[in-house]
Amino acid sequence: MKHPNMGLHIRTYDDEVKRHSHDHHQLVLPLVGTLFLSIDAMAGEVAQHRAAIIPSGSVHGFAATEDNRFLVVDLPEGLAPALDKLPCFAELDLALRHYIQFLHAQAMSGAVADATQHHMLLLLIQLLQERHGSQLQLDRRIHAAQQFLDDHFQRPISMAEVASVAHLSIRQLNELFRHQVGVTPHQYLTDVRMKEAWRLLEQSGLSVQRVADAVGYSSLSAFSDRFRRHFGKPPTHFRRLST
Repeated sequence: MKHPNMGLHIRTYDDEVKRHSHDHHQLVLPLVGTLFLSIDAMAGEVAQHRAAIIPSGSVHGFAATEDNRFLVVDLPEGLAPALDKLPCFAELDLALRHYIQFLHAQAMSGAVADATQHHMLLLLIQLLQERHGSQLQLDRRIHAAQQFLDDHFQRPISMAEVASVAHLSIRQLNELFRHQVGVTPHQYLTDVRMKEAWRLLEQSGLSVQRVADAVGYSSLSAFSDRFRRHFGKPPTHFRRLST
C-alpha cells in the first residue's frame, strides 16, 4: 500500500513567484523546461540534468518562465529520514535521467499499483543517495553502530549495546549519530523495523503477531501503536490479501 503522504505527480508552473513549505520531503524532477527555485537560502534551477531535493519544513519559492512539465514526488519523512542530508540541487547522470523517464511513463499510464509505486520511489531515493551522499560518509564508529542496527533489528536492542559497539557513551552516540545520519539511533532503528514490517505485511503470509516478532517487538499492541504512528495506518491496512 502507498503511504498516505506519498505521491507521484506531473505538474506545471507559471511565472508568478510563490513560496510555501510542507511537512514532507519533495523531489522535483525535470521533464520539460526550467523551474527556478530557492530553498531556504539556496537558489538554483531544475532543468534537464538537475533535480531539486526539498527537505520537509524548508521554505521554498518557485517560478517558471516557459512551457514546462516536472515530475514531483512527495515523500513522508519516515520513509527517507536522511534525505535532508543530500544537496538541494542534484546533478542527474544518464541512468537517473532514464529512470525519471520510466517514472514519468508509469505516472502517465495511471495503472501502477500503490505498492509498486512505493518500491519505485524507494529505489529512486536509493539511487540519489548512492550518487550524492558523499557528505553522508560516516565516522567509522557511527558506521559500526549503523551496521549493528541493520544486522540486529530483529531482536530487542538497547542503546547501551549500540554505544558499546561504537566505543562511545550513549550521549556521544546520540549526538554523533544525529549529526551524521540525521536522526537518533533509536529513530533509525524504528525506521528500519517499520520498513521491514511493511515489506513483510505486503509480501509474506505472516500474521501481524509474527511480523511484530520478526522486527523485534514482543508486544503486539506496542508494535501496532508504533506502526500506526509511523505510517498513519494500522498494520492490518497493509495486510497482503492471501486468498
